[in-house]
Amino acid sequence: MSVSRFNLRSARWKAAAALYCANILRPDLHEDGKRKLVNDILTLADGQDRTIPRPTITSAAVEEMFFEHSQCIYPKCPLLVFSKQLADELNQFFNGDDQ
Repeated sequence: MSVSRFNLRSARWKAAAALYCANILRPDLHEDGKRKLVNDILTLADGQDRTIPRPTITSAAVEEMFFEHSQCIYPKCPLLVFSKQLADELNQFFNGDDQ
């Protein structure tokens, strides 16, 4: 087993253990609270910041979600959707950014 593979496994085990601890210690927390608690546990354990990035919604995902659940009654529908701007707006809303 190579050193880099061992380190990767070790990091995964640490993250899994921290998540397990967070679930046991604070089962009432939502995803954002648990993510912060896991980060705090890992930081406390080895002194490094291991911020877990939030998932973001892409414009392609917005297009797929939107068009899958919409329809037009006319054969040549002039439906226009700005998916990038809508994705940015959704990410801003769900991530709590105040821009």
